[in-house]
Amino acid sequence: MIRYSSRVEIERPPADVYAALIDPARFGQWTDMVDVRFDVASAPAVGSRGSFRLAKGPIAGRLDMEVVELVPHRRIVIRISHPWLAWTSVSDLEPVGSGTRLTYAGDVGMRGWRRLLEPLMAREVRAGEAGEAERLKALLERADAA
Repeated sequence: MIRYSSRVEIERPPADVYAALIDPARFGQWTDMVDVRFDVASAPAVGSRGSFRLAKGPIAGRLDMEVVELVPHRRIVIRISHPWLAWTSVSDLEPVGSGTRLTYAGDVGMRGWRRLLEPLMAREVRAGEAGEAERLKALLERADAA
């Protein structure tokens, strides 16, 4: 199992960070996720399902996702599955002054023989997920300056 966790402080209120974290149209602006869609026309809720593709990397095809926990402006937990892996992504938001401390964490477990690759993939996964948190910070703070 690969575990990752990073923290960033974003100079935007938790409501703004939360909105970006649940908006499928914005995922491609700060992650490698493309063609993101949920099965609901409105904002996702607990039980909402969706899918996406990764723009780069060895994982081909669509990955399925399900929102398993939502606490508005505080916490989002999404379970992601693919024939090759099981992944849980957790975003915790904490107000800090006029901004937000985002803890962006999760775990990725490879399936079958691919579990042997986890030690080789761990550094890349951790760096990639930390980079996403930094890109989200830059995106939201840049929007604040506009």
